[in-house]
Amino acid sequence: MKYHVANGVQLQVVPTEKFKNTKIMINLTFPTDHRNFAKLALLAELLENSAAEYQSEMLVSRKLSEMYGASYGVSVLRYGNQHTLQIKMTYPNDDYLPNTDRNLTAEIFTFLQNMIEKPFLDNDQFNLNSFKIHQTNMINYLESIADNKAFYATLQLQKLYYPNDPNHGSFLMGSVDALKQITSKELYQYYRQVLRTAEITILVGGKVDPENILDQVHQFKTFSDRSITPYELTVVPAAIKQPLTRSQSIEGAQSILSLGYQLPIYFGNSDYFAAMIFNQLFGGSSLSLLFTNVRERDSLAYDIHSNYNSLFGMVTVQAGIDFQNEAKVLTMISDQLNKIIVGDYKDTLLTGIKQSLINQHRSEGDHLAALMDKQYLQQIMQISISDQDWEAQVEAVSRDEIQRVAKRLKLRATFSLNSREATDEDN
Repeated sequence: MKYHVANGVQLQVVPTEKFKNTKIMINLTFPTDHRNFAKLALLAELLENSAAEYQSEMLVSRKLSEMYGASYGVSVLRYGNQHTLQIKMTYPNDDYLPNTDRNLTAEIFTFLQNMIEKPFLDNDQFNLNSFKIHQTNMINYLESIADNKAFYATLQLQKLYYPNDPNHGSFLMGSVDALKQITSKELYQYYRQVLRTAEITILVGGKVDPENILDQVHQFKTFSDRSITPYELTVVPAAIKQPLTRSQSIEGAQSILSLGYQLPIYFGNSDYFAAMIFNQLFGGSSLSLLFTNVRERDSLAYDIHSNYNSLFGMVTVQAGIDFQNEAKVLTMISDQLNKIIVGDYKDTLLTGIKQSLINQHRSEGDHLAALMDKQYLQQIMQISISDQDWEAQVEAVSRDEIQRVAKRLKLRATFSLNSREATDEDN
């Protein structure tokens, strides 16, 4: 059930008696702007851990425990060209509470009002002590990313894939320098801007009364009219003359090889399901050609997988390898792609991949969080696909369609995080 709360503020309620929990998802969204990445990330940190009513993480945690172990979190996400501050809350349905007179749903929405609309302030800025603690935490996190080699390589590939495009090439959490420059007063002004101008989409799923949920949402004073300018959600990268390559040396026993391909097929396009199955066949599952041939058969990778992002029109491959095997692995990756282009794989493999996707899709129906995420993606893309139609479209994908998708894959970037330790030891 969909409700128009105000201009630019929408509510969707998904009544279901399948789950014992209720989940609330509040999305505040706006077009991606890299200049705000650090500010929104730090704002999410503050809104998650304190409010005027609960001035520390301990007090927030204590209140959640009092509400039968409810969970609460704030994160930043990027859906294509959409920058999102996402607030999630999960709590037990009122029917399962020992105290039947308690209206937990009303308590939950009051808690959310406190956390979102009544932050921990000192006059016209966030409480300085709390601000500095969380600013330092964020800086420490960003400085530690280099220790996570696979994630670091992913971020470097992203930067290489989108040259001269910081809106898509920059890390969503911003940079250390940007975080250091933010002041408490500046962040408070940005917070007010977010509440005043962001498009707001609220989803609530569980055994709930939709009209009661609407009444609760109307209690938010900041969920008022705002002007929204439409923008394209999917990302089309700027053309490049030739694929870009960069390498960096690191200490350690394992190298990370990352490749980024453009695949201009997006969620909702006619070839979307073929692209999804192509990715599973290429490297997106344990049945894939990359996994079974490069890792299992030839032992050229500790791990290798591919990923397809249908909002960015992008396929990535990442492999943990020994440095001396890099040329062989690059050749093998190209060979597996060519196998798909010419249809050199067994029918049983394609059947197995389709069935695996269908089984995974069905299992997601047993998780309220997955159901809500799917609902939100379909809502922002303005596309509705029933479970039956989804399965039918997976089953209907042909070899010819997969070959057509594979031929559209174009390499844009290769990033190598090289460790020569293994080679040096061999010498």
